[in-house]
Amino acid sequence: MYPLFRSLVLLLIAATAAQAAPLVEHHATAPDLMARPDLRLQQQNGTLAPAPDPVGARQVIRARAGAKQAGKVGKAALILPFDPLGPGSRIRVTAELFLPPGTPANSIHLFDLECKFCGQPGNPGLRLYLRHGRLRVDRKKIGGGHAWADDSAPALTSGRWHLVTWDLRLGTDAAPGHSQVYLDGKSVLDNRGRTLPDVPAERAAIDRLQIGITANSNPETVTLYLGAVTLERWP
Repeated sequence: MYPLFRSLVLLLIAATAAQAAPLVEHHATAPDLMARPDLRLQQQNGTLAPAPDPVGARQVIRARAGAKQAGKVGKAALILPFDPLGPGSRIRVTAELFLPPGTPANSIHLFDLECKFCGQPGNPGLRLYLRHGRLRVDRKKIGGGHAWADDSAPALTSGRWHLVTWDLRLGTDAAPGHSQVYLDGKSVLDNRGRTLPDVPAERAAIDRLQIGITANSNPETVTLYLGAVTLERWP
């Protein structure tokens, strides 16, 4: 992790030090992350592999997802399962992302926080994605009706590393949750509302993170590099 990004992660962690200590896992390199015992790879017309940092000397992960074909999107994502988190819980994902020059920065899903075992088809959950280079949150798969139509986030710049943080408090319509997205340490999206699948309360939870290119809806192949990843959970 680059020094600037490391300091930003430490500041985010320190800001919540007064709360109950989170469960933290930090993966500084591609080999470290790929060695997670229960890690799964999702490669649908896509590939994941360790690769040299395009602008540095370390090893990172290169995700490459092919064009959408016959209604199926390309996927190249890592799946990190964890114990279910329900209403009132909190999760924060921080990751270094690099879009190579020439790669489309539209219709690329980056993070999925979803529930595999909620008893609902399609693994309902929230998605963080790029629309015309800007980060947005999609709630369609939890019954939220539509994405939070907020295009206020600045566009990512290709050819350089960005630090993206998604801080999510889990809630329902009756007790709304809170979604905050940070780009390079600066708050760029702040929304409140349902953040859990619209299922009976005893099954309203998330239990896994997908990260990388979780869906590519473009008519061409896209590439993304993934650096250090930190996952924090407050059950």
